[in-house]
Amino acid sequence: MKKLFIVMCMMLVSATSFAQKGEVSLGIHGNFMIDSPHNLGLGANIGYMLTSNIRGVGEFNYFLKKDGVSFWNLEANAEYLFKLSDEFTLYPLVGLDFLGESWDGGSDTRLGLNLGAGLEYAVTSNIHLKAEFNYKTQGNGWSMLKAGVVIPF
Repeated sequence: MKKLFIVMCMMLVSATSFAQKGEVSLGIHGNFMIDSPHNLGLGANIGYMLTSNIRGVGEFNYFLKKDGVSFWNLEANAEYLFKLSDEFTLYPLVGLDFLGESWDGGSDTRLGLNLGAGLEYAVTSNIHLKAEFNYKTQGNGWSMLKAGVVIPF
């Protein structure tokens, strides 16, 4: 764990600037809940470059009903972008997550933290593909995978 922390700190210190402050992006993605009940879902996000390599992202996800349970979540994340090449960008993320859960006869909402990492591939300057892993701290914790398209403006 200490080695991972040291590597992450070194990466933060050595990161180069590559995006323009104020750039906005919109995205859509599919979701897969890794933990039971393994729901599939859809989501959308909006990103805003706060600095040359820190992006703020707001996101909404809805998970389809499975085994009588459906979920939704609202996220506010900060992503630190590392430009690996002209096409590839890697980023860790941290944020707040508000989870809603509905089942036959009841519902619940919980606030928690969102931790994760993602990889973005620039197909063109106007179309990026994105894959992401998130871990949410609500309850006993749960994880999800996302894959989608991002359009920077």
